[in-house]
Amino acid sequence: MSYDEQILYKVAQMYYIDNYTQTDISSKLSLSRPKISRLLTRAREEGIVQISLNRTPANSAEDLQKCLKDRLGLTNILVVPSVSTEEAENLRAVASASATFFQQFIRDGDKIGVSWGYTLMEIAKALPIASFPKCSIVQIAGNLDNADSTNFANDIIRQFGERMCIDHKTTLPCPILVENSIIVDLLLHDSKISSIIDQINAVDVAFLNVGMLSENNCLCRTGFVTPDDLLRLQNKQSVGCICSRFIDVEGKIADESYNSRTISISLPVLKSVRVSCACIATERKVPALLGAIRGGLVNTVALDSNSAEKLLQYAER
Repeated sequence: MSYDEQILYKVAQMYYIDNYTQTDISSKLSLSRPKISRLLTRAREEGIVQISLNRTPANSAEDLQKCLKDRLGLTNILVVPSVSTEEAENLRAVASASATFFQQFIRDGDKIGVSWGYTLMEIAKALPIASFPKCSIVQIAGNLDNADSTNFANDIIRQFGERMCIDHKTTLPCPILVENSIIVDLLLHDSKISSIIDQINAVDVAFLNVGMLSENNCLCRTGFVTPDDLLRLQNKQSVGCICSRFIDVEGKIADESYNSRTISISLPVLKSVRVSCACIATERKVPALLGAIRGGLVNTVALDSNSAEKLLQYAER
């Protein structure tokens, strides 16, 4: 066996049998991540790796969709087969499929509210080219003001507008979380911000971001939520956040002290929105998504099949 073939076999074995991620293999073999991806593709093309699917009713995407519709009362749900053990690869696949799925619910003339985050950035890039000239777009959650992190807010708004031919776009020029509720009141008395909040309160379609309750939440990484804050939220039975509003498993506010300092679309407004869209591609966000669904904050969902199975398990508890 040639050295080239040995590398192909080694990479394939590590990925498909030993369950190493492509990043792990790249580190262990001192090869670039793109090189590992190309070797795996070549291993499949040359027949070194042969993949077969044993579809059973219990785990097909279609059956998961039906079970979740029945169990959670969801009308609009898309389950995308998980394509990888790596979250980033699953996210790209789910975001691409969800962009087309979500867009079908938009009507020309709708007021569209868009939050921020990496998932929504991937959805924005995958949106099919369409024309909704009578629509408007407004950012529905305040910003992260940390130079070491980005929420992609402006890029997302711009991409949504460009891909759907929407000229009227509005951003929300204030932080997502402030020190106390008095500051929120002061900001809301600013005429410009007040007019934007009025737009947010009137949205017809909302694209939401789902945050998990862990140190990996962008609010924790940027210092808006400290380790002590995180522990307090856990003690308050929070399961995560929707548009940075921390909720419990029933979709209710977990801690009013955080809620009163948060500048984003409110839960009562979310409950009144005609179409509220959420997309996840990791099982770690399932508790927050389930809380949002139970609370009537989300009615249109796209997720990968692994997360769908976990969501069904949580819902049946």
